Amino acid sequence: MTTLATALPGAASGVLDEAPPMPLPVLMYHSVGDSVSADFRSWEVPPGVFAEQLGALAAGGYHLTGLTDALAHPHRRQVAITFDDGFEDFVTTALPALQTVGAGATLYIPTAYAGRRATWLDGYSERNLPLLGWADLADLAGEGIELGSHGHRHLELDVVPTALARYDVTASRRMIEEKTGRSPDSFSYPFGYHCASVRHVVAAAGFDSACEVGYRLHQPTQSRFGISRLVVDRAAGAADILRLVSLGHRDAFTSARRGLRSGWRAYRAARWRLGRGG
Repeated sequence: MTTLATALPGAASGVLDEAPPMPLPVLMYHSVGDSVSADFRSWEVPPGVFAEQLGALAAGGYHLTGLTDALAHPHRRQVAITFDDGFEDFVTTALPALQTVGAGATLYIPTAYAGRRATWLDGYSERNLPLLGWADLADLAGEGIELGSHGHRHLELDVVPTALARYDVTASRRMIEEKTGRSPDSFSYPFGYHCASVRHVVAAAGFDSACEVGYRLHQPTQSRFGISRLVVDRAAGAADILRLVSLGHRDAFTSARRGLRSGWRAYRAARWRLGRGG
């Protein structure tokens, strides 16, 4: 596996110490491929489009890196690249494109499923998609890809009992340490769901940051345990991706989704209780 470059040449890697910290665009990907399921396509980007997006960002002078590295350099013109779930196509398809432009990334692993299938995706044919095993994940960590936690069993952590959330979060951290020899710094809330008690659990487990979805640029004044990410459209070309990392999501639909969070959480909590027999 080719060693990843740690910086892009020229102005993209420069730092202006006197400048204020910059808003951070954090891109959220899941799969790079061409799915047969129409429902899943909103969570994947075709390989050619992904390569075009990375090329446009690199040509635009952005340093492309993982989240923890990005947070450590708040004055840099940069984009953080993140992937949830750890599908095998990260190695076969996404990684070569990242290497071509010298980009890093953070890969969030639901640790109970490593080396298995994405069986939490009920209703999708992609529930049979294979996830990377621990040997591949350890290799990625050794080659510059940051490994983060996506929980242990991919639970909706904001609606389960706090004790269960605590077990799931700490189990995921412990497993990554045991299997790769590296302590993960960053956490990605499964489904993007979190609340104050979940954020406390994640921080207490020893993580330094955590991601939601958010549909906005992450602002330097915002909590490191509620880092907003941008959902990348599978049809986003060069101009679209440059606009996204500059402005974030600007459509009314994503604004409405933010406003409906509390009601949606109440529904999910009731559904979880019913699924557990009340």
